[in-house]
Amino acid sequence: MSEKFVQTISSVNYNKGVFSLYFVGQEPNQMAKGTLAENDQELQLKQVIHMPASGFMYMVSMVKSMLEDPRMVAEINKLIAAGFLPMPEINESEKPTEAAATEPKKRSTRNSETTK
Repeated sequence: MSEKFVQTISSVNYNKGVFSLYFVGQEPNQMAKGTLAENDQELQLKQVIHMPASGFMYMVSMVKSMLEDPRMVAEINKLIAAGFLPMPEINESEKPTEAAATEPKKRSTRNSETTK
């Protein structure tokens, strides 16, 4: 088994019952020089993962559960306070609740595409 470090997912495609996840990252030599990617065009495709719809939906439910865990909410709030994650936007049409005030919004992928 090989492990690979990626920075983010650039897109998720769905076609004929199979999800394809495209993971990207910065070119390692640029990172070693201390140069950080400033836009999506500076990121390279690192890995493509294909999975059946059932596996993808199971993964989504696991991530959802993890994001709802109070320990993860606290960790995300620490990252927001430190400036590593953006402050969640407040949608005026939503009624604020105590839970919503403590939970940050979940970030969607940059180029989410769905093809049937």
